[in-house]
Amino acid sequence: MKRLLQACNDDYQVVGIVSSNGEVKDFFASADHDIDLIVSDIQLGDGLSFESLGAITETIPVIFTTAYDHYAIQAFKYNGIDYLLKPIDATELHAAIEKVEKRRSDASSTTTDTIFQLLTSVKKQTIHYRERFLIPYHADEYLIILVGDVSHIAIKDGIVRLYTTSGKSHILNMTLDEADSQLDPHRFMRVNRQFIVNAAAVEKASTYFLGKMRIHMKSYPDAEIIVSKDKVATVKRWLNS
Repeated sequence: MKRLLQACNDDYQVVGIVSSNGEVKDFFASADHDIDLIVSDIQLGDGLSFESLGAITETIPVIFTTAYDHYAIQAFKYNGIDYLLKPIDATELHAAIEKVEKRRSDASSTTTDTIFQLLTSVKKQTIHYRERFLIPYHADEYLIILVGDVSHIAIKDGIVRLYTTSGKSHILNMTLDEADSQLDPHRFMRVNRQFIVNAAAVEKASTYFLGKMRIHMKSYPDAEIIVSKDKVATVKRWLNS
């Protein structure tokens, strides 16, 4: 997102990057910030961003990003200007920022206008999720792996690897964040900082120490995939959907 923002305009300055509601609250409580715009994912590491954005005393416009479209009505309550569905398109992001600039100079803009704009932006967008991965295999060969054949994607020692349901693994030339944003959230979830799992490849889930949960993969019984206590309920709902 930082790269996309700076590609829109070299003059844009990103003054802070936070990944949880706790960090959002600490950021705004730590010092005075002269902020023109917040770009926020709706689902943060410890819950929905509405929790922390609702606690900000200043009225700062927000561009929301998410893989889901059913938060649009809630979004406008928290100074939402636009609503971008993942994967984020640079052109749509630029248009959303222009909308912020226009509203800043347009005193006639009303809350009703904002609701209408949010809902319209959601309806106009069609979500396209990744269907396959092209994996370098040999010097002049590539493998095509369908997302349905992916068991999980993991990062270890800075290397992202894709694990197939047939028990093979391949180096993936992208970050875990990039992979997460391109996969259908109904089928895949980033259950912790190291793992994205395919629900269809999960064999079972079991309780773990201190209220945590362990996910057991069908083809990888030895994989240690631990879900933090604060995310257990979310992962359970996803597995049960």
